Amino acid sequence: MSLTGFGKLLMVIAMLGVSGWTGREYAVPVFTYLTEGRSINVRDARISKRSITYRIPSEDAVTFAFSQPVDKAKLLVHLSVDEELHDLKGGFVYGLRMRWLAADGKQISTSEAYFQAAPPDEVYESGVIWRFFRTRAELVAEQDSLIVESPKSATWLEVEAFDLDPGIIGIDVRVFEQRSYIGNQSLLIFERLSEDSKALLTEANAFPLDMLSDQEKVSLGRNFWRPVGPLGIDGRDYTKLVLYEAAIEHDEPAPGEAR
Repeated sequence: MSLTGFGKLLMVIAMLGVSGWTGREYAVPVFTYLTEGRSINVRDARISKRSITYRIPSEDAVTFAFSQPVDKAKLLVHLSVDEELHDLKGGFVYGLRMRWLAADGKQISTSEAYFQAAPPDEVYESGVIWRFFRTRAELVAEQDSLIVESPKSATWLEVEAFDLDPGIIGIDVRVFEQRSYIGNQSLLIFERLSEDSKALLTEANAFPLDMLSDQEKVSLGRNFWRPVGPLGIDGRDYTKLVLYEAAIEHDEPAPGEAR
């Protein structure tokens, strides 16, 4: 075998290795979630997004730090549950306690909120997006969002989970800050967003992106939220996880199509 032929053989082996790794990383978990007890009719699942989320310790809180003092924050929160409870009727109930803290560490205010999350199977059956962890056996139930406000500007937001229903393995949260921009700063922020972020901001608009005026883009730019991270050390003060989202494409024909 010539050196050139041997080099081509090595390249083919390397490509097969990459292909095999990709299949193991993505196809296997998707196949597992679609076959292990999921009562959904799915033709394909396309991974569309992955995000970093932070698990709240069972008997402690996670403190998130803002880039500058704010009086408003958005939370995206979901819970992970035991596999055996994937179709629990009535879902799961849990509470969140939020404490706003000033730069000197003093508490500004506190509030509590309760959530009722649909079980994983119900989420998969009713939605076009489902969520999962690639390296964890637990299942992700319904995701909720919450906007919380402080009576005055705060430097940190402390988030704590409480009153968790049996079967809940963990509560994971992402915190976002809304930056205040003046005039054309909002327009600049909007123009610098990725196409996916622009599409998300404009999905409720009556006109497509290329027909929006600069003033409309300024307003949309002011609605941009960016994630903030927690204080402390991963594995000690919180657990950092990678959450995957997949788009579900059902076999069911669209309304009006022949079966």
